[in-house]
Amino acid sequence: MASSWDASRLHDRLGAVAEGSWESPRGAALSGLAVTLIRGGELAYEGYFGRRLIDEADPSRDLPVGRGTKFRVASISKTVAAIGAMTLADEGLLDLDADLSSYLGFELRNPLWPREPITAAMLLSHTSSIRDGSGYSLPLGREMPEFFLPEAGHFGDRRPGEHYSYANLGYGLLASAMERASGRRFDILMRERVLAPLGIDGGYNVLQLSDSGFASLATLYRRGDDEGHWEPRGPWRAQVDDYRGARPLLPCKAEPGLGPADLAAYVPGSNGTLFSPQGGLRISAFDLSRIELLLMGYGALGDARIISEASARRMMTVAWRFDAAAANGDLEDGSTRATGLGLVRTTRSLDAFGGDRLLPGGGPAMWGHHAEAYGLLGGMLFDPDSASGFVYLIGGTPCDPASRRGAHYSRSIWEERIIEALADCLA
Repeated sequence: MASSWDASRLHDRLGAVAEGSWESPRGAALSGLAVTLIRGGELAYEGYFGRRLIDEADPSRDLPVGRGTKFRVASISKTVAAIGAMTLADEGLLDLDADLSSYLGFELRNPLWPREPITAAMLLSHTSSIRDGSGYSLPLGREMPEFFLPEAGHFGDRRPGEHYSYANLGYGLLASAMERASGRRFDILMRERVLAPLGIDGGYNVLQLSDSGFASLATLYRRGDDEGHWEPRGPWRAQVDDYRGARPLLPCKAEPGLGPADLAAYVPGSNGTLFSPQGGLRISAFDLSRIELLLMGYGALGDARIISEASARRMMTVAWRFDAAAANGDLEDGSTRATGLGLVRTTRSLDAFGGDRLLPGGGPAMWGHHAEAYGLLGGMLFDPDSASGFVYLIGGTPCDPASRRGAHYSRSIWEERIIEALADCLA
């Protein structure tokens, strides 16, 4: 099939979504949007729309989204954390298939399955039987075993390794294991092993960003009132990273009375949730396209080899696939049908459970990850066989995404429109 690639047309289609002009009557605009497209292993398009900082009182102080804009990319962070885990696996410091208890320093067992070990690979594919339960992060001064008190509700009733259930807490456990295996705090480990070798000014700790990197952070928004209710024509309300140029004293949550000295004394492995391995990465769409190129290069980008080819291929090997007859997964919105390690795989499905079709008729099957938190919606999807992929990051939507789902891709309608425009360029 001849390609329908047209950069100008793509830009117009994305701009219409960003501005709300694709709807009739005209809809409300997104706060900001950043998009990249890779074709044939090369960055073919970048598009930046809207604002990364909004000042309702003085619009002259608004700042635009651009190539350097760094977003808190929510669950796309999991893919980059998985790359970090694979660096340890390559060195023999972390066995992905071993009982994670040996790395955590406490026994991790589902009480319904006391003889079944839980492994890093299960955490990476969301098949560990771990649940988010009452929460999935703890502040500085608290420790991981607290999650597994009997009343916490962090285990499901299915055998570990057999059932998919998305769990942010799994990545906090993984980060704790990574810290104990390496002796390094998670944010530092990720910077040293993954981000710095790729020349990426990003990280899970905002204090590690350069001055220009910190100044380029996007604030994430929702439209609404002070009570947290959505109002599609209401003012933009900042949700996270509203620093206004002033670096925070601490880059993580802490118990009252704790400060930088307590963070400096932190013992690696005691609280892997501290720097939000499941969702706390700050990075630009441009740099996420480099992460895509790394994975499409099976662990290498340019002169930098970050993980082995075998580890990259294992990340992109299906570890779990939905079986409706076996009811082997909690599908939520229905857009996740298969997982690798730190990645999901689209399957062109459309049924009573939902859909993961990039185009109405199916579209390509791709690896990647999606994201949704604090107003951000995002996706990073790629196909190593054709060396193609794309990234999109939305800084805020005018109404609750759950109220406006796509017809063939069970995420928000804005994402469906953006993905259609991008997938058309890869046809």
